[in-house]
Parts: sequence; C-alpha cells; structure tokens
Amino acid sequence: MNDAFVKTTPGKPSTNDAAEAERLEALASYALMDTKRERQFDSIVELARVLFDTPISAITLVDANRQFTKAASGMAGDDIPREHSFCSHVVAQGEVFVVPDATLDARFADNPLVLGAPHIRFYAGAPLRGASGHNLGAVCVISDQARADFSVTERKKLSILASIVGSEMELKKRAEQADQLLVEKNFELREASFRIKTSMEYATLLTEVQSSDTPTEKLSALALVAWKQYSEAGGILNASVKSLRKRMTAAEYNSLIAMMPGFAI
Repeated sequence: MNDAFVKTTPGKPSTNDAAEAERLEALASYALMDTKRERQFDSIVELARVLFDTPISAITLVDANRQFTKAASGMAGDDIPREHSFCSHVVAQGEVFVVPDATLDARFADNPLVLGAPHIRFYAGAPLRGASGHNLGAVCVISDQARADFSVTERKKLSILASIVGSEMELKKRAEQADQLLVEKNFELREASFRIKTSMEYATLLTEVQSSDTPTEKLSALALVAWKQYSEAGGILNASVKSLRKRMTAAEYNSLIAMMPGFAI
C-alpha cells in the first residue's frame, strides 16, 4: 500500500487528508458536480458500451462523501455513498481498476450494488484526471456477468476514453472561464461608458447652473436635476448649488433646498 494513504474508513479506500483536500479543490474547480447531462459526455458512455460490449457504462466524479454520475448508459445514474463506490477505488489507485467477479471479492461481496440492482459482477474503471493530475472520478464499464479477463489492450482503450473525458472537462472549464471574463469585461466597458456619459452630463449641468446666461427661472430646475442624478458628486455639487444663492432670492433658494433632502446648507 502507498504510504501516502493513511486514513482508513470501512468500505472506503484509505486516503491522506492533505492530498484529498487538494483533490477535492481540483474537482470543485470544474463545477461539474450536480450538473445536468451533456451531449459530449453522453456520447462517450454510449461509445464505451459498444466498445466493451457491456450493458452499463458511466462517467463518475467522486467527492468527499459520494459518487456523482455525470453521464450513464444502461442505468439511472443516481448518486451513491462513497463507501459503496467502485470508482472510489479507481481514484485511490490512480490506474485502471478491474474486478472480474464482485461476488468473489471480499471488498465488494456485501456491497448493495452487488447484492441488489444493478447486480454488479464485472467492473472496470479508468481514472479520470484533471489538468492538475488529480484523480477526480472514473470512466467505467459494468456488467451483471462476471468476466475472467480484461486485456491490456482493453485497459488502454478505457484509459484513452478517460483521457478524452478529461480533455472535454478542461475545454468546458476554459470556455466557461472565457465567458465569465467576457461578461466582466462587458460590464466594465458599460460602467466606464456610463461614467463618461455621467461626467459629461454633469459637466453640462454645472456649466448651465454657473453660467450667467442661464435664466434665473431655469436655475432651480437644473439644480434639482443635478441633485437627484448626481448627489454622489458631493462637495462639487454642494458648492455649485450654494453658488446659486448669489443669483436667487432667499425664498427661491430656500424653496430649492427644501426639495433636496440631506443637502448640506
């Protein structure tokens, strides 16, 4: 047994806490747990069934406590506890894992998936790796009939399928990151455009408010618009509005200020 695997739990392969934390972080970075079915992954499990002539195939992801089935052919693909997961052993070993007859294997003989549906007898799984090299789950094929052998060539084929799934996961992750970056950039551009437009409108208002050519009767309306739209401008706006005191009667000025709650007189 690898010395890195030091923590044991009945029915679950032993793991190292630090390594497992890193693996779970890598898994989370793909944001695939509990997501809906997707065509590219469904196509791969269908190919696996045909390629290995098994009634069941699946793509699974294994987190701290459960196995999530991202894609499956020949079974419902419900989540299962990690202690019942065959794929968890693939994650722990990091290589193609084969069980010729689960009923004759002490690790699985009393497993609910062996005793009940889907009545697993034969299992073969290849580790599904992320770009960081962590084992995140498995691509597996399953049968309710025992098999005496799973050849070197078949193991290689299953590993290739797992590699294809890993590449698809990475492409999906990068595409989503690019989409998010585009959203953020568009938001920044809209915000910058708004700031420029706001600054220009505000400058125009200030120019009109402070201009001696602006009719006195228009001053209150302009100042009120400036206050409602650009009150966050703070001191600059306060100074501009206060400058109107010289051009308005006390009654006009007080009436204007009354319409600006919170204005610092």
